[in-house]
Amino acid sequence: MKSPKQYWESCFTGIDAATHDFSHSRPSTALIDVCQTYLKPGDRVLDLGCGGGRNAHYLAQRGYHVYGVDVAEGAVRVCQKRFARYNLSGEFNQGSFDNIPYEDGYFAAVFCIAALDHVSLRQAQSAMREMRRVLAPGGICLLTFDPEDTDDDMLDDAEVLADGTLRFIKGDQAGMLFRRYRDGEIRTLVGEDRLLSFQHSDDGARIVMCR
Repeated sequence: MKSPKQYWESCFTGIDAATHDFSHSRPSTALIDVCQTYLKPGDRVLDLGCGGGRNAHYLAQRGYHVYGVDVAEGAVRVCQKRFARYNLSGEFNQGSFDNIPYEDGYFAAVFCIAALDHVSLRQAQSAMREMRRVLAPGGICLLTFDPEDTDDDMLDDAEVLADGTLRFIKGDQAGMLFRRYRDGEIRTLVGEDRLLSFQHSDDGARIVMCR
């Protein structure tokens, strides 16, 4: 059976960042208000689960010192080549959510966009501890979670793990994990005492700001 890492590696197979059309690779709109309210140019920020670099690209263009971590080595290569192509400065490393390869208190902000719901509950809990470990005092985390009904039409392609996480075992998403968080589960994961805001986007995604 394909592993989650193998699934994410397959998403970047065949992408040549030197020629790829990135015009549709746009940042999460949730970033804009956070940057304007909480950050200043020159701050160190981490894009955890950076994928192909859509959010990292936006952050680098606005003067932040950008770092990205992704489980897929292919994603890291795409980001590196993308930044070179557009003459942007950033550092990208392969790593896991529950073992972020940076020192304590290193970042003013950590962004984890539509990514934390693609790991098991245990890994998500470890990831929250790790994000807070690498966050500087007074720093902020921005997390987004897909709508709870995401992939409703593909449930027959998945099995349910003991913790309730879906693992796709066939179809185009074979190997991918997805946990369909309810709002209360997200609040428990983050911790009510750490929440700064909890919002719903028009499409049902959950946007969470926390310490």
